[in-house]
Amino acid sequence: MSADTNIAGGEKIGGFRLIRTLHPGATSVVVEVIQESTGKRFALKLLLESRAEDSSERKAFAFEANLGMQMRHPNLIHVHEYFRDPVQPYFVMDHFPSFHLKLPIARPSVYPMPTGQLHRIITQAASGLLFFHQKGWVHRDIKPENILVNKSGETRVIDYALAMKPFGALRKMLGSKAPRQGTPSYMAPEQIRCEPPTPLVDIYSFGITCYEITCGRPPFRANSTSELLNKHLSDRPLPLTAHNKSITPEFNDLVLAMLQKRTTDRLADFEEFLSRFRRTRIFKDDPAPVANNGFSM
Repeated sequence: MSADTNIAGGEKIGGFRLIRTLHPGATSVVVEVIQESTGKRFALKLLLESRAEDSSERKAFAFEANLGMQMRHPNLIHVHEYFRDPVQPYFVMDHFPSFHLKLPIARPSVYPMPTGQLHRIITQAASGLLFFHQKGWVHRDIKPENILVNKSGETRVIDYALAMKPFGALRKMLGSKAPRQGTPSYMAPEQIRCEPPTPLVDIYSFGITCYEITCGRPPFRANSTSELLNKHLSDRPLPLTAHNKSITPEFNDLVLAMLQKRTTDRLADFEEFLSRFRRTRIFKDDPAPVANNGFSM
């Protein structure tokens, strides 16, 4: 079966009946499916047939699937099984009816930002990323599009395609570089410079994400990718309160601590973030936060 065209409901792949396309992408497609033997719903990610002919694409796809199978945390999407189909490999993951956090920014009239649930949403996303780091990985592509939220405010971080482990001592000694990968609006300065990945990359990207979902815009905008990357390297972001007067000074300071250019000046890790954030109101009219609200470990 080819996924380079629209998928019609009722088609089958393996033991799964295809229901509808959830997300068509440049290299793969995500489809809602029902497992015929159990009647359970899953999301199935299928590498496009045109891409499956490329061995490097297949290797990258298998990497994403295998890493997803390691991620067993309530705030991370879990991959259940990988199928090495010779024509179109695919993997099966949690079905999580939801929207990603870029939609309320891009289309607020259709997807209102769940401001009353933002404290819980941010806490859950940070909890998932803390677990990701504890498993020894750096995500490297944290952004609103990769944070899913359902109507109840339950949250999942997705997309492990760019994840890397921090470099060991030998790779550092040999001066190994990391590939310049990521989404320009959210890339940390050291990520832009192709330095070895560390969890502090995700701290920065998460800070940009928190800035955008509470201010309705990212801290840096530009007319070209090179100009945008240079702003990450050299420009100081305006305070969040410059864009949204209802944001509290303590949340403003916490986010700006994640956006420090030098890693030694940046918030240390997600444990420190969660410790401070549990005591922090986002908006001035928020109720006092409840300890451990949505904090899953």
